[in-house]
Amino acid sequence: MRILTSFIGFVLAIVITIFIFAPERLPVGYGFQPVPVELVVSDSLAGELVQKITGNSGKNLVLKNISTTPINNLTVTLRDAKHNIKHQYVAPLMPAANEVTLGWVKNWSIESGDELEVMASAYYKVFWAL
Repeated sequence: MRILTSFIGFVLAIVITIFIFAPERLPVGYGFQPVPVELVVSDSLAGELVQKITGNSGKNLVLKNISTTPINNLTVTLRDAKHNIKHQYVAPLMPAANEVTLGWVKNWSIESGDELEVMASAYYKVFWAL
């Protein structure tokens, strides 16, 4: 029993050390705080023009890192109403105060009923219904 307790303490110490000194090594989607991003859904004149010409959505999703530190291993997934993956964006590092624009600019089709999932190392995932 004492060996098992020592082993559990050793593993816990390693996990805490990684969390403090190397959060980029933690699995994506696991952490104590939500991913510190702000989402703005924007419609622009160019997007409306794209929508009229092609029939595809003209919306853009602007994600901004609102923390003072970079976000490691950012994964953004757009799912349809049936939870099938429509589009995905992966960035190894998102600098502090940086913005990423996704949508018609990157040939993403955003419809009502879609869901946006944002995950990163050292944070738990967040969802938005669009």
